[in-house]
Amino acid sequence: MVDPGPDMENHIRALSAALKPAREVRILLTHGHSDHAGAAWALAQQTGASLLAWASYQFPEGTDVTVEMLKEGDRVPTDHGELVALEIPGHTRDHLAFHWVEAGALFVGDLLLGRGKTTWIGEYPGCVEDYLNSLEKVDALGARVLYPSHGPPVTSPASTLELYRRHRLARLEEVRAARLEHPEADPVELATAIYGSEIPPKLVKAAEDSVATALFHLDQQEVSD
Repeated sequence: MVDPGPDMENHIRALSAALKPAREVRILLTHGHSDHAGAAWALAQQTGASLLAWASYQFPEGTDVTVEMLKEGDRVPTDHGELVALEIPGHTRDHLAFHWVEAGALFVGDLLLGRGKTTWIGEYPGCVEDYLNSLEKVDALGARVLYPSHGPPVTSPASTLELYRRHRLARLEEVRAARLEHPEADPVELATAIYGSEIPPKLVKAAEDSVATALFHLDQQEVSD
């Protein structure tokens, strides 16, 4: 099971029932956000499953759940072929994808979504460069289908990855232009200038973080140039 979802009792109970016929269960996490990994610990305890995630991911301690830390190239056997771990930071620092080689498929977590042209980028300094590099890394695999954790499968990987890349570059240009127009503005003020004053309250912090990491990326580009 990849990304079992949130820590909700009814949800975990349904997953546990669905997994009951399995001879062995492994729970793979693309990253640690609660909508992906929240159910993992309780589900592992109920089913006897092992948990597999990137080596920097912090699991709770003091239980008998088996935890396996993954790194680039590690292989996870399943009854439908191996899944190969691929490090694709950007959305988070500790983000994995799982390459189902036999099927030409890739489980991409939140690298992109099944709909739209953007996913949130703003969790840590350097995430923008990491994200753009991860898009290129996934594109180079030549997978026939991508399975995001939100939305339907992506059956046109190359064009979708390019759409996400162009959107991110366009956002960078918006931030660059806003900073030129408002050179003394901080990320909060620039976020308002870019997105307008009607940002939904629950998205204000995300917008500000996104602008801050875009500024970091632009500054790093200027240094390297």
